[in-house]
Amino acid sequence: MGPIDKIFWMRIGFGVVAGIVAGALGYLSINPMAFRGVGIGFMIYFVSYVVARFQFQKILPPTDYKKMITTGMAGYVFIFMFVWILYNTFSLGQQTG
Repeated sequence: MGPIDKIFWMRIGFGVVAGIVAGALGYLSINPMAFRGVGIGFMIYFVSYVVARFQFQKILPPTDYKKMITTGMAGYVFIFMFVWILYNTFSLGQQTG
């Protein structure tokens, strides 16, 4: 597995963590400030960039530095939203059920 593949799967893992953190901090659909959970997603994506930069900067050629930002971006967003919605569903299902 190459460094670009590792960055992709690292972003998927960070997306799962971001979704759980956003839900655990109380940014659920019943909270009027739930939109702040998106800020959690942005912050953790930035952390994933910093980790990728320090981990893979020496391995990647300078022409691939832009790939550290864009690799796994869509996967991160979709996994983040999926886990956040799933957390929201299970936590509210337990409260009302």
